[in-house]
Amino acid sequence: MTISKALGHAREELAKEGFRGALESEKILSFVLNKERVFLHANSQMLLDEKEKERFFALVRKRRAYEPLEYLLKRCSFYGRDFYVNKNVLIPRPETEILVEKALHLINQYHLQDIGEIGIGSGCISISLALENPSISLLASDISKGALEVAQKNIDSYHLSERIKLVETNLWDNMPRIPELLISNPPYIARGYPLDKSVLKEPHNALFGGIKGDEILKEIIIQASDLHIRFLICEMGYNQQMSMQECLKACGYKAEFYKDWSGFDRGFIGILDS
Repeated sequence: MTISKALGHAREELAKEGFRGALESEKILSFVLNKERVFLHANSQMLLDEKEKERFFALVRKRRAYEPLEYLLKRCSFYGRDFYVNKNVLIPRPETEILVEKALHLINQYHLQDIGEIGIGSGCISISLALENPSISLLASDISKGALEVAQKNIDSYHLSERIKLVETNLWDNMPRIPELLISNPPYIARGYPLDKSVLKEPHNALFGGIKGDEILKEIIIQASDLHIRFLICEMGYNQQMSMQECLKACGYKAEFYKDWSGFDRGFIGILDS
């Protein structure tokens, strides 16, 4: 089977499920062949061998079963860089780049150097911060051993193992030091909230934050206050500003909320009253 025929068949199959058949089929075959997409167009009549064909259509079948494309390709782009991802971590979202921007601004404004992250996942946030600001060091936690393995793989690929340290624990429990700034993109979706089939393939402990969705966020705020962490930046759900405002105020934080690119409430910056 030629590249052209393989792409044509896959394109039709993926389009039946509502996916962007042309784009996704090319990305999958590029991954299988370890070639750029332009190679596919320049060599459209090249024959695939049986192993290549079987692997390609096996991945197409997984995609038709709503496996996220990022998991199939083992990579995701975030803040202009590529990161390794697998089923143990949440796929980085473009709106989380706003959290990185907010953190960088705060770090520069207050000359912060010691940063902490709860729930590092793939490591995309901490790694982006470290690469954008070479003067900071980071300590990060995650309750998932599988997620920490992914984060460490990405940390190593960017040669940041001396500046980003990882600990397997819940929230900031038993961590060796208290940071100046604590950041987190925790689970904040309410249990039972309807999600796309592809999203439901992602780890549920990284998606759902409790019955209402804001329970883990509240735990983070309370713990940060108890530890007298001055600066706190978290991503949150679009409908959680009121509950976050109440919790932040009760814990002694002045809060500033920010929106995502679609105009929805997406996160907050908390500064502890001294």
